[in-house]
Amino acid sequence: MAPGSEHNGESSPAKPSVFLPIYDNPWLISCFCLVTKTLIPLVVLRASVGRCHDSPMPAAQFDTAVRVMGTVSAIASGSDPVNERGRAVLAELKKLIPFEAAEICSINPLTGASVQIAAEGYSDQVLGQLHSRDFHDLMDLLGIKETGRPVRMKDLPGDPLDNWAVADVLYPAGYAEGMTMCLRTSDGRVTGVINLSTVSTSHPSDIARDAVANLCGTLGNLADPLQSGRWLALLLGAGSMAVGLDGAGCAIRLPGLAGHKLLTEGTDLLEVAKGAAVHNSWGSFLWADDDDWFRVRVVPCRGEQPITTVVSMDAVEIGPLSRRELEVLTLAAEGLSNQEIGNALIISNRTVASHVEHILDKLSAPNRAAAAAYALREGFIMGRVTRYDG
Repeated sequence: MAPGSEHNGESSPAKPSVFLPIYDNPWLISCFCLVTKTLIPLVVLRASVGRCHDSPMPAAQFDTAVRVMGTVSAIASGSDPVNERGRAVLAELKKLIPFEAAEICSINPLTGASVQIAAEGYSDQVLGQLHSRDFHDLMDLLGIKETGRPVRMKDLPGDPLDNWAVADVLYPAGYAEGMTMCLRTSDGRVTGVINLSTVSTSHPSDIARDAVANLCGTLGNLADPLQSGRWLALLLGAGSMAVGLDGAGCAIRLPGLAGHKLLTEGTDLLEVAKGAAVHNSWGSFLWADDDDWFRVRVVPCRGEQPITTVVSMDAVEIGPLSRRELEVLTLAAEGLSNQEIGNALIISNRTVASHVEHILDKLSAPNRAAAAAYALREGFIMGRVTRYDG
């Protein structure tokens, strides 16, 4: 029993909590759950309130934390450009943590380099240190990347001044406290970092720390450089196989989506897709793999890095057309004459004419121009036709 809970052999009455009406308010809980889809953050925050019940302001901090968490969740999941959302998130977090400097950055999945999303207050020199390889190594050493939990200066093991980032970077810049958290997605990938610094040692509070901790996944999605490409690929159809391409044409795996041997670096399919991607517009073509056929879509992702293009692939039935007929249709759609098609495929003009006649009949097309238009519209163009005319 805690000291002071007994007096002269009699138990003192339990001290009433002024926080239960806030936590147990069904309307508040319902509103919060509608925004965040979970009750867990409330449980964690209530525990924080319990730890600081002697503070004169925990109830107000709790209410602020709930409002900020809901608003940040809505901002982060919005459709505005990521930099605008990042700045709005920092403005909202400032209502909970009165910081003098803060930043959110994403981590390039290829290079591991920090890419700034939003920042205020930090000098270029401090930001350079926070984005350095040494700082990332320090986060690894402290387990910050592994846990996804925010760490304040006061939470560091031992004397904070034994930490070079505190002693050599943050203290000299005038910051007496602060917090660092690695941003993680639900599948465990570290996608970014948030840093907050204050001149007061009173902030961030326990409640504020726990509120920010429960925004880890939300902010992880915000910082995820693969997020837009992944959602774009998902929109192309359930069960799609897809890969991203960066600006140099290198393949990037898209989390949560299946891959395929044809979508790996160096394949002929990706080389054709890269050629289509330079036009910065949607493209679609057919690709054969032994007896299997796939419809490949090449979709540009404007404004999101490192992914510039998504290449999606779905199994498809080519219908009544044979492979040879698809080859003839593809070359006809490119504007080749029967003579040129015959030279490319090493077949006679009579055979080409026969194939064209069968194509028109099977597609119910009145002429070859209509058949070519149908092929382009429906994606019945082969990505590559093996030609023998040089």
